[in-house]
This record gives sequence, C-alpha cells and structure tokens, in this order.
Amino acid sequence: MNDDKKKIADYWSENMAGSDPFSSDVYWLAVPAVQKHYQQRACAYKLYPTWLEYCLKEFLGNTVPAQRMLSIGCGSGGLERHLFSLNAFQHCDAVDIAPKAIEAAKQEAEKLGINSIKYLVHDIETIDIGVKQYDAVWFNGSLHHIKELEVVCDRVKKALKPGGWLFINEYVGFNRFAFSSRQRDAIEHAFYLIPSRYRRSFMGGAKNTYQTSVPLPDPREVARTDPSEAVRSQDILPILKNKFEIVKINNCGGSILQFLLSGIAGNFKESDPHSMLVLEMLFAIEDSLVDSGDIQSDFVVVAARSNSH
Repeated sequence: MNDDKKKIADYWSENMAGSDPFSSDVYWLAVPAVQKHYQQRACAYKLYPTWLEYCLKEFLGNTVPAQRMLSIGCGSGGLERHLFSLNAFQHCDAVDIAPKAIEAAKQEAEKLGINSIKYLVHDIETIDIGVKQYDAVWFNGSLHHIKELEVVCDRVKKALKPGGWLFINEYVGFNRFAFSSRQRDAIEHAFYLIPSRYRRSFMGGAKNTYQTSVPLPDPREVARTDPSEAVRSQDILPILKNKFEIVKINNCGGSILQFLLSGIAGNFKESDPHSMLVLEMLFAIEDSLVDSGDIQSDFVVVAARSNSH
C-alpha cells in the first residue's frame, strides 16, 4: 500500500460514520429534517423512507431478496445492515479500504446475529471482483473517493449478472469542492440570510462562538487531509453514462446546504420551530436554484444497468 492509500485507510478508520465529524451538531445530513428532505428528493418524492427502499421497490421489484449483492466502500456497515433489515439479499459482500471501519462493521453485524454479510478489507482500485457475480452493486458516498473510476466501473460492469443493477448515492460536484463562483456566491448569500442566533458553532476550538462566514473548503487542504476526497467527483456522471445504461438520476441537492450548515447544524432542531422555518427557507433556495438549472445538484441517486444487458 503506497503512502496515499495508507493515509486514506487511516483517515477513514478514524472518521467513520458516527464519529464527531458526522455528528448532528456539525454534519448537515445528520440533522433529521435535512435528512428527510434529502431522502424525499432521492426518492423522486415517492413515498419511500429512504433511497434504499426506493431502489429495491422501483428497480429490483420481485427479484428481492436478490441472491447476491456487493457494497463498495461500505465503511462501518450501515447500508448493508439496512438492506438486511429489508430482506434485500441472501448474501452480501462488503469491502472497504479502512480496517477499523471493517472491524466496526463486523462487530455490529455480529451483535445483530447477521451472518449473511461478508466484510473484507480491500482496495477496490486494485482487486478483481469477479464475473457475473452480483444482482446489484451499491456505492453509498464512496464512489467520489475513487481515482481509478474507469477501471472500477469496468470491473463493476463485468461483475454484474445479466440484468443486474448499479445503485449509487453520491457527491458528483466539483473536484475537491473547488466550486464555481456562482455556487460560492449562492452559498455565501444564503449564509447571510440565517439569523445570527442560528450561526452558533459546534466545531472544536470555535465551539460556542458565532460564525461570521461560511467555512468553504480550500481544495489544496482537502487533498492534503484526505487524498481521496472528491478526487474525480465531477467525472462520475460522464463515466457512468459512458459505461452503463442510466435508468434514473434523482437530484438530491446539497449544493448549498452541505457547507452552509457545516459546524452549525446543531442549531436546527425540531424542538425549535423557528429554526425549522429557517431550514425551509434554505431548502427552497437550494431547490429553486438546482431545479431551474442555475447550479448543479452536487448529490444524486442513480439507478443504472449494464448497457449490454
């Protein structure tokens, strides 16, 4: 494993789901109201609780439970445990580069008595995943960490059974969050519409101070902290369209909210109805800009099939 890969594995061993960076105080999608709005868009406003139920019912249909599924970049295993609870598969393989995340996934599955999920530490950019093995392959916030997109997509395509499905829930915005000036302006203008009392920070050394500006990321610092972060995110959709038959793309937003709420997410609680009104305003701004095509949707749910099925 080269130095960058070791750095990536170490980073995601420490920053898995449930760790401080993904708490409801600082992370946008950990806010229940934001997660609910995201899932509504992910499901094309159909009455499913999450994008997983949506994909299973709308695309796999009567083939559930599928014989075999694969989850790539599984982290600590939340997606596979959810799929298990939905009786989605007979067997699921799940791989991730981060050893501690895989260990956590194994422990959680063991606690629940789940023995139909096989967790493995693997670098998906370097391993073969077989031929015609899987009824469905899932990426949940992991494809945008892959540099060798063409190689991995070709392997996935080869590993799907005839008629198999690829499902992704992903960030597909600008590489390393190097946003366009239009998108940066939209984020910054929306920030100044947030009442100051809802800008209280929950971030480390800044805790209990009040943000005066949006902490937009520096792409160089993004690459230094995690060499895999959004490494080729803006190439994902063009490559998928070239390699697969895209059946559905649902725009989930996140183009403004992801960094707008970074560090201040904990201010928006359902117990405070005024904070919910502010969130509704922010939802309306982002939805309007995305749905009108003024800015792109940074997050999407995609259902795709091999274009030779």
